[in-house]
Amino acid sequence: MYIRASTLLFPVFALASLVAAAPGDIEARGGGSCTSGTQLCCAQTFAANSVGVALIQSLLGVTVDPVIGPLLAIGCTAFVGSCAAQTTCCQSGQSDNLVYVGCNNIAV
Repeated sequence: MYIRASTLLFPVFALASLVAAAPGDIEARGGGSCTSGTQLCCAQTFAANSVGVALIQSLLGVTVDPVIGPLLAIGCTAFVGSCAAQTTCCQSGQSDNLVYVGCNNIAV
């Protein structure tokens, strides 16, 4: 009626290996950084597809060309530490920076 030590230690080692193998949070994996563009605070983002382009063109009356994805953004200002809207990383601006293309959402 004795309990083997391995019976008690196996669950401890199994759980420890799961915790060690778990990925880090988004910040630790670089998800909160902007490495290939400008970090912006944008009022709205749209999918960089025909529907998103048509919506931006009808709202603003501007032509988006070329369309670079995955997101298009409008109403953007420089990111200065906090953002009440969506923080994005965008490759470039068009129409005097009225529309930004090549955007990705980032977590800060």
